[in-house]
Amino acid sequence: MKEERAQILEMLQNGKITVDEADLLLDALGETAVPTTQSSPSAKNITPLDPLKPVKPLHASPKLTAEQILQLNREGVDPAFIRAVRQLPHTVLTGDHIVTMAIEGVDPEFITAVAQLENLPLTGDQMMQMGIEGVDPEFLQALRGMELPELTGDHIVTMGIEGVDPDFLRALSGLHLPGLTGDHIVQMGVEGVNEEFIQKMKETDFIQELDGDAFVQMAIEGMDDELLKETIHLL
Repeated sequence: MKEERAQILEMLQNGKITVDEADLLLDALGETAVPTTQSSPSAKNITPLDPLKPVKPLHASPKLTAEQILQLNREGVDPAFIRAVRQLPHTVLTGDHIVTMAIEGVDPEFITAVAQLENLPLTGDQMMQMGIEGVDPEFLQALRGMELPELTGDHIVTMGIEGVDPDFLRALSGLHLPGLTGDHIVQMGVEGVNEEFIQKMKETDFIQELDGDAFVQMAIEGMDDELLKETIHLL
Protein backbone atom coordinates (compact mmCIF):
# COMPACT_ATOMS: atom_id res chain seq x y z
CA MET A 1 0.00 0.00 0.00
CA LYS A 2 2.83 2.43 0.89
CA GLU A 3 4.54 1.64 -2.39
CA GLU A 4 1.38 2.40 -4.37
CA ARG A 5 0.81 5.66 -2.48
CA ALA A 6 4.38 6.70 -3.21
CA GLN A 7 3.91 5.85 -6.88
CA ILE A 8 0.77 7.98 -7.10
CA LEU A 9 2.43 10.94 -5.40
CA GLU A 10 5.44 10.62 -7.69
CA MET A 11 3.15 10.65 -10.73
CA LEU A 12 1.51 13.79 -9.37
CA GLN A 13 4.86 15.45 -8.74
CA ASN A 14 6.03 14.63 -12.27
CA GLY A 15 2.88 16.10 -13.79
CA LYS A 16 1.58 12.79 -15.12
CA ILE A 17 -1.72 13.12 -13.26
CA THR A 18 -3.79 15.94 -11.79
CA VAL A 19 -4.59 16.50 -8.12
CA ASP A 20 -8.14 15.28 -8.74
CA GLU A 21 -6.83 12.09 -10.32
CA ALA A 22 -4.41 11.54 -7.46
CA ASP A 23 -7.23 12.00 -4.94
CA LEU A 24 -9.32 9.51 -6.88
CA LEU A 25 -6.60 6.87 -6.83
CA LEU A 26 -5.71 7.39 -3.18
CA ASP A 27 -9.37 7.14 -2.27
CA ALA A 28 -9.64 3.87 -4.20
CA LEU A 29 -6.62 2.58 -2.28
CA GLY A 30 -8.12 3.63 1.04
CA GLU A 31 -5.55 6.39 1.56
CA THR A 32 -6.03 10.00 2.56
CA ALA A 33 -6.41 12.63 -0.09
CA VAL A 34 -3.60 14.78 -1.44
CA PRO A 35 -3.25 18.10 0.43
CA THR A 36 -4.89 20.91 -1.51
CA THR A 37 -1.68 22.94 -1.34
CA GLN A 38 -0.15 20.62 -3.93
CA SER A 39 -0.67 21.57 -7.53
CA SER A 40 -0.39 19.96 -10.91
CA PRO A 41 0.63 21.46 -14.26
CA SER A 42 -2.75 20.60 -15.73
CA ALA A 43 -6.24 20.00 -14.50
CA LYS A 44 -9.23 18.40 -16.19
CA ASN A 45 -12.48 16.72 -15.37
CA ILE A 46 -12.41 12.94 -15.42
CA THR A 47 -15.07 10.28 -15.08
CA PRO A 48 -15.55 9.13 -11.46
CA LEU A 49 -13.87 5.80 -10.80
CA ASP A 50 -16.50 4.56 -8.35
CA PRO A 51 -17.39 1.43 -10.42
CA LEU A 52 -13.80 0.24 -10.01
CA LYS A 53 -13.91 0.15 -6.20
CA PRO A 54 -12.56 -1.61 -4.29
CA VAL A 55 -9.19 -1.89 -6.00
CA LYS A 56 -7.62 -4.31 -3.52
CA PRO A 57 -9.02 -7.51 -5.10
CA LEU A 58 -7.35 -6.53 -8.37
CA HIS A 59 -3.99 -6.60 -6.64
CA ALA A 60 -4.36 -10.26 -5.79
CA SER A 61 -4.43 -11.60 -9.32
CA PRO A 62 -3.88 -10.01 -11.73
CA LYS A 63 -2.18 -6.93 -10.31
CA LEU A 64 -2.81 -3.50 -11.79
CA THR A 65 -0.62 -0.47 -11.31
CA ALA A 66 -1.98 2.97 -10.54
CA GLU A 67 -1.10 4.08 -14.07
CA GLN A 68 -3.05 1.15 -15.55
CA ILE A 69 -6.09 1.97 -13.42
CA LEU A 70 -5.95 5.55 -14.65
CA GLN A 71 -5.64 4.36 -18.23
CA LEU A 72 -8.73 2.18 -17.85
CA ASN A 73 -10.64 5.14 -16.47
CA ARG A 74 -9.54 7.49 -19.25
CA GLU A 75 -10.49 4.95 -21.92
CA GLY A 76 -13.99 4.70 -20.47
CA VAL A 77 -13.73 0.95 -19.86
CA ASP A 78 -17.00 -0.81 -19.03
CA PRO A 79 -17.13 -1.36 -15.23
CA ALA A 80 -18.69 -4.78 -15.93
CA PHE A 81 -15.37 -5.82 -17.44
CA ILE A 82 -13.52 -4.86 -14.26
CA ARG A 83 -16.06 -6.70 -12.11
CA ALA A 84 -15.41 -9.80 -14.21
CA VAL A 85 -11.65 -9.35 -13.81
CA ARG A 86 -12.05 -9.30 -10.03
CA GLN A 87 -13.46 -12.84 -10.23
CA LEU A 88 -10.19 -14.14 -11.63
CA PRO A 89 -8.44 -16.35 -9.06
CA HIS A 90 -4.88 -17.30 -9.93
CA THR A 91 -4.48 -16.43 -13.57
CA VAL A 92 -1.72 -16.13 -16.14
CA LEU A 93 -3.20 -12.82 -17.25
CA THR A 94 -1.07 -9.81 -16.37
CA GLY A 95 -2.09 -6.21 -15.88
CA ASP A 96 -1.00 -5.44 -19.44
CA HIS A 97 -3.23 -8.23 -20.75
CA ILE A 98 -6.19 -6.88 -18.79
CA VAL A 99 -5.67 -3.31 -19.98
CA THR A 100 -5.32 -4.36 -23.63
CA MET A 101 -8.44 -6.53 -23.54
CA ALA A 102 -10.43 -3.83 -21.76
CA ILE A 103 -9.49 -1.19 -24.32
CA GLU A 104 -10.23 -3.60 -27.19
CA GLY A 105 -13.73 -4.10 -25.78
CA VAL A 106 -13.48 -7.77 -24.83
CA ASP A 107 -16.82 -9.17 -23.66
CA PRO A 108 -16.99 -9.35 -19.83
CA GLU A 109 -18.64 -12.77 -20.22
CA PHE A 110 -15.43 -13.99 -21.82
CA ILE A 111 -13.47 -12.99 -18.71
CA THR A 112 -16.08 -14.68 -16.51
CA ALA A 113 -15.64 -17.88 -18.53
CA VAL A 114 -11.84 -17.62 -18.19
CA ALA A 115 -12.22 -17.34 -14.41
CA GLN A 116 -13.91 -20.74 -14.35
CA LEU A 117 -11.15 -22.54 -16.25
CA GLU A 118 -8.61 -24.68 -14.45
CA ASN A 119 -5.50 -26.53 -15.58
CA LEU A 120 -5.77 -25.55 -19.24
CA PRO A 121 -2.47 -25.13 -21.15
CA LEU A 122 -3.21 -21.51 -22.07
CA THR A 123 -0.82 -18.58 -21.75
CA GLY A 124 -1.88 -15.03 -21.02
CA ASP A 125 -1.13 -14.04 -24.62
CA GLN A 126 -3.35 -16.86 -25.90
CA MET A 127 -6.24 -15.88 -23.63
CA MET A 128 -5.88 -12.27 -24.72
CA GLN A 129 -5.85 -13.28 -28.39
CA MET A 130 -9.07 -15.26 -28.01
CA GLY A 131 -10.72 -12.41 -26.14
CA ILE A 132 -9.81 -9.84 -28.78
CA GLU A 133 -10.89 -12.21 -31.58
CA GLY A 134 -14.30 -12.49 -29.95
CA VAL A 135 -14.23 -16.19 -29.06
CA ASP A 136 -17.63 -17.34 -27.80
CA PRO A 137 -17.60 -17.67 -23.97
CA GLU A 138 -19.63 -20.86 -24.38
CA PHE A 139 -16.64 -22.38 -26.16
CA LEU A 140 -14.52 -21.85 -23.04
CA GLN A 141 -17.29 -23.14 -20.80
CA ALA A 142 -17.37 -26.35 -22.85
CA LEU A 143 -13.71 -26.93 -21.98
CA ARG A 144 -14.39 -27.09 -18.25
CA GLY A 145 -13.62 -30.49 -16.80
CA MET A 146 -12.94 -32.05 -20.19
CA GLU A 147 -10.57 -34.98 -20.50
CA LEU A 148 -8.66 -33.98 -23.62
CA PRO A 149 -4.98 -34.10 -22.66
CA GLU A 150 -4.00 -34.07 -26.33
CA LEU A 151 -5.01 -30.43 -26.73
CA THR A 152 -2.37 -27.71 -26.46
CA GLY A 153 -2.94 -24.00 -26.03
CA ASP A 154 -2.47 -23.46 -29.77
CA HIS A 155 -5.11 -26.10 -30.52
CA ILE A 156 -7.60 -24.40 -28.20
CA VAL A 157 -6.92 -20.96 -29.68
CA THR A 158 -7.35 -22.22 -33.24
CA MET A 159 -10.66 -23.91 -32.48
CA GLY A 160 -11.92 -20.92 -30.53
CA ILE A 161 -11.14 -18.45 -33.30
CA GLU A 162 -12.52 -20.79 -35.99
CA GLY A 163 -15.79 -21.01 -34.08
CA VAL A 164 -15.78 -24.75 -33.35
CA ASP A 165 -19.14 -25.90 -31.99
CA PRO A 166 -19.02 -26.31 -28.18
CA ASP A 167 -21.32 -29.35 -28.51
CA PHE A 168 -18.61 -31.03 -30.57
CA LEU A 169 -16.14 -30.60 -27.71
CA ARG A 170 -18.63 -31.90 -25.17
CA ALA A 171 -19.20 -34.99 -27.32
CA LEU A 172 -15.45 -35.62 -27.50
CA SER A 173 -14.96 -35.46 -23.74
CA GLY A 174 -13.90 -38.83 -22.39
CA LEU A 175 -13.21 -40.29 -25.84
CA HIS A 176 -10.20 -42.57 -25.52
CA LEU A 177 -9.12 -43.53 -29.01
CA PRO A 178 -5.63 -44.85 -29.78
CA GLY A 179 -3.67 -42.41 -31.89
CA LEU A 180 -6.18 -39.55 -31.65
CA THR A 181 -4.10 -36.36 -31.47
CA GLY A 182 -4.84 -32.72 -30.82
CA ASP A 183 -4.38 -32.04 -34.54
CA HIS A 184 -7.09 -34.63 -35.27
CA ILE A 185 -9.47 -32.92 -32.86
CA VAL A 186 -8.82 -29.51 -34.41
CA GLN A 187 -9.31 -30.91 -37.92
CA MET A 188 -12.66 -32.47 -37.02
CA GLY A 189 -13.83 -29.36 -35.20
CA VAL A 190 -12.92 -26.98 -38.01
CA GLU A 191 -14.51 -29.33 -40.58
CA GLY A 192 -17.75 -29.22 -38.61
CA VAL A 193 -17.96 -32.90 -37.65
CA ASN A 194 -21.39 -33.75 -36.26
CA GLU A 195 -21.35 -34.39 -32.51
CA GLU A 196 -24.02 -37.06 -33.04
CA PHE A 197 -21.50 -39.14 -34.99
CA ILE A 198 -18.99 -38.83 -32.15
CA GLN A 199 -21.57 -39.88 -29.59
CA LYS A 200 -22.68 -42.90 -31.63
CA MET A 201 -19.10 -44.05 -32.06
CA LYS A 202 -18.46 -43.75 -28.33
CA GLU A 203 -21.38 -46.09 -27.68
CA THR A 204 -20.11 -48.83 -29.98
CA ASP A 205 -17.91 -51.76 -29.02
CA PHE A 206 -15.72 -51.56 -32.09
CA ILE A 207 -14.40 -48.02 -31.74
CA GLN A 208 -11.10 -49.37 -30.41
CA GLU A 209 -10.59 -51.07 -33.78
CA LEU A 210 -9.99 -47.65 -35.34
CA ASP A 211 -6.88 -45.52 -35.24
CA GLY A 212 -6.96 -41.73 -35.10
CA ASP A 213 -6.57 -41.16 -38.84
CA ALA A 214 -9.34 -43.61 -39.78
CA PHE A 215 -11.71 -42.20 -37.18
CA VAL A 216 -11.17 -38.63 -38.37
CA GLN A 217 -11.66 -39.55 -42.02
CA MET A 218 -14.90 -41.38 -41.25
CA ALA A 219 -16.12 -38.50 -39.13
CA ILE A 220 -15.41 -35.92 -41.84
CA GLU A 221 -16.87 -37.98 -44.69
CA GLY A 222 -19.94 -39.02 -42.69
CA MET A 223 -20.16 -42.82 -42.69
CA ASP A 224 -23.51 -44.57 -43.07
CA ASP A 225 -24.37 -46.10 -39.68
CA GLU A 226 -25.59 -49.45 -40.99
CA LEU A 227 -22.71 -49.83 -43.43
CA LEU A 228 -20.26 -49.02 -40.66
CA LYS A 229 -21.72 -51.70 -38.39
CA GLU A 230 -21.54 -54.32 -41.13
CA THR A 231 -18.00 -53.57 -42.24
CA ILE A 232 -16.10 -52.42 -39.16
CA HIS A 233 -15.19 -55.97 -38.09
CA LEU A 234 -13.51 -56.55 -41.44
CA LEU A 235 -10.76 -54.07 -40.57
